Amino acid sequence: MDGWISLHRKILENPILNRSRVYSNFEAWIWLLLKANHKDNKFMLGTELVKVKKGSMITSQKKLCRQFRWGSTKLRNFLKVLQKDKMLLLETNTQSTHITICNYESYQDKQTSNKKQTKHAQHTDKTRTTTNNKVNKVNKVNKITLQDFEDLLINQEYLEKYGYAMLNEFVEYWIEPSINGKKYRWQMQKAFKMSKRLSTWASQDYKDTFKRHKEKMIQKEQDEYLKNAKKNAYKDSEYQDKEIKKMISGIGKKV
Repeated sequence: MDGWISLHRKILENPILNRSRVYSNFEAWIWLLLKANHKDNKFMLGTELVKVKKGSMITSQKKLCRQFRWGSTKLRNFLKVLQKDKMLLLETNTQSTHITICNYESYQDKQTSNKKQTKHAQHTDKTRTTTNNKVNKVNKVNKITLQDFEDLLINQEYLEKYGYAMLNEFVEYWIEPSINGKKYRWQMQKAFKMSKRLSTWASQDYKDTFKRHKEKMIQKEQDEYLKNAKKNAYKDSEYQDKEIKKMISGIGKKV
């Protein structure tokens, strides 16, 4: 089949198409094409200023697994096949995954894109960002801010209830910027109630992080029970029975 079409990156923001689902190989490839930088860029990775070439992107396998709803083995096999077929180049280290689309220019309409880039150059330089740039931090609709998400990771009540691993997974997902860099993922929701979203995330528990936290908390309570039982072993039987019932009834209720 000959010919091609222009596909705008804004399609990733379409509420009908961006619903959470397991991606096909085709969808994953299109997503990589749309997410690649359309011009040379720079961003901070930790304390280091990193240059990202046109047609490339910096991400992580963890983020890709979450985006595609894949396991790590499936993702690695998929990327290896693309690299073997010379569709992309892959560089990985302990901090990130660097993906470069091979022959990136062949996916661009040079005449159309040149006109648009000239017409919107000033606007684009100021507002277009990739996942590596700063965007507007305040959602004027639901009043949630970036700081609210950062505070989740130090909120003792939420840490005890959900665990750091699940909270971090939740935060990384919702602070993913849109393709045009104007909004975060959470800002594209009509309403966003943090407690309700956390509860829903925990109930879905895609990676069992909440389940493992609950198991860890229950084990901690059981260990505390055994410690107290040993401590009170010398006391009379009536007192022991009372304390045992009290401790057993409380196990698991904190999570």
